[in-house]
Amino acid sequence: PGAPENPAEPAPPSTPTQADVPPPLVPAMPLPENAVDKAVAKLDGIAEELMRKSGIPGMAVAVVHQGKTVYAKGFGVRDVEAGDSQTNRVDTDTVFQLASLSKPLSSTVVAHQVGVDAIGWDTPIVSKLPWFALSDPVVTRMVTVGDMLSHRSGLPDHAGDMLEDIGHDRRYVLDRLRDFPLDPFRISYAYTNYGFTTGAEAVAVSAGKPWDVLADDVLFDPLGMPSTSYRFADYESRANRALGHIHIDGRYEPMFFRDADPQAPAGGVSSSVNDMTRWLAMVLADGTHDGKQIVDADALLPAITPQIVSSPASEPAMRSGFYGFGFNTGTTSGARTELSHSGAFELGAGTNFVILPSADVAIVALTNATPSGVPETLTAQFADLVQFGEVREDWYGLYSGVFAEMEKPVGSL
Repeated sequence: PGAPENPAEPAPPSTPTQADVPPPLVPAMPLPENAVDKAVAKLDGIAEELMRKSGIPGMAVAVVHQGKTVYAKGFGVRDVEAGDSQTNRVDTDTVFQLASLSKPLSSTVVAHQVGVDAIGWDTPIVSKLPWFALSDPVVTRMVTVGDMLSHRSGLPDHAGDMLEDIGHDRRYVLDRLRDFPLDPFRISYAYTNYGFTTGAEAVAVSAGKPWDVLADDVLFDPLGMPSTSYRFADYESRANRALGHIHIDGRYEPMFFRDADPQAPAGGVSSSVNDMTRWLAMVLADGTHDGKQIVDADALLPAITPQIVSSPASEPAMRSGFYGFGFNTGTTSGARTELSHSGAFELGAGTNFVILPSADVAIVALTNATPSGVPETLTAQFADLVQFGEVREDWYGLYSGVFAEMEKPVGSL
């Protein structure tokens, strides 16, 4: 049984085929024809619909593809109290607070320093900040820049944020991180603005200049990002800036401001989408800009690849989520690597970017309102359109539900 019907006929010779790329780089399915162009063509409608559904005051959106900005547009207003005049409209140079979208920018600053051998991802924090300590003396000696930038130090979620809320400065909060009990080192993930800031502070001390100046020198100036800064005073002085609006009783009002200087490396950047396209294009181009290597590709790679499991799967068929150094890294349902990060200030900022390296495309969305899921929805819909030619989920339903929970008051009286 199983013998060939005609044994005299020789089997056809096997022709070896050579894949253009190794299997790990092959996505599950090809992109639809003109995928990016068709997705970009739908962005106006997506943005306008999200603005209408959510009621947020303003948003700016930009897309980078094959090294060029192929879409950039503003929607809505910078300040609801200033009316709908032309001078109050959001445009592509309007400066928004980025909140935690600052983290991947910070990681590229660190990657620059790693690339010029000024520091390493594995440099111990205490070698640069000898006064620093965590509650376990063994972890204190071992914890590195990379541990802090990937949220795997063992510090509990958002450790130190409340100390900032009641008015303490950066050095005080970093000094008090020693009071927090630790989860297991390097196998626990918990998102901490001040852990992240500790890593950046060590890099700045090593460079011999303040963090905000280091970022200007090695990233923002070389990329030509004049509207981007880690200093709240710079944001406050911009004539074309979007005010933060808080969601109260179903409406958005510019009642408060958020000065994030104490945790600037983790949440203090302000920028425009025109500036952000230059950074996105540089990340997509493995650290190059205008033919010049701004950040060494080998130094950048660890930042944009998994370093810790951040969202463990809850069932066998589920894709896990990971965190690199300052970047969320994961795999889409189209088997494509995706880099992303959100930013959220309850006092009036919601931001998000998504990069699909295999499609050579990136999108960023900045808003000036209490986080609502709008930027995440817009970038998710765009990523669906690029990969599949259609939006496959109710992204707004999913994201707005999550953010509605976050908006509830903290604690009780």
